[in-house]
Amino acid sequence: MSSVLIVGGDQIDGIKQVLNKHGVDDINHWPGRKAGDTHKVIPQDTRVIIFITNWISHSITHKVKKNAIKRGIRLIYATNGATALHNRLQQADSGFALATSSPHTNYTNYTNSDFLH
Repeated sequence: MSSVLIVGGDQIDGIKQVLNKHGVDDINHWPGRKAGDTHKVIPQDTRVIIFITNWISHSITHKVKKNAIKRGIRLIYATNGATALHNRLQQADSGFALATSSPHTNYTNYTNSDFLH
């Protein structure tokens, strides 16, 4: 089973509901503002990392992004909130299903400029 890692944000219940509607039920969350968060290791079965950009430190964003790109994990950036994530997933949905995608096919690593206007 693949999972999604959410980095940033405090109250993510609405975000979890959006992910559940997209077929994801294995969701990990790192608040992303504590010093210890930079030492965490991305879970092995992670297929997508969602950065909640309003509530995350720059150092953890850089470290997680660097490790995710090395592993071919898809990155999605969204501001805090379920609606923003829903819109980002709609934009990124071409040929990609969160719950069933292979890490080796139909993935795209997005950069800040792709999602932050």
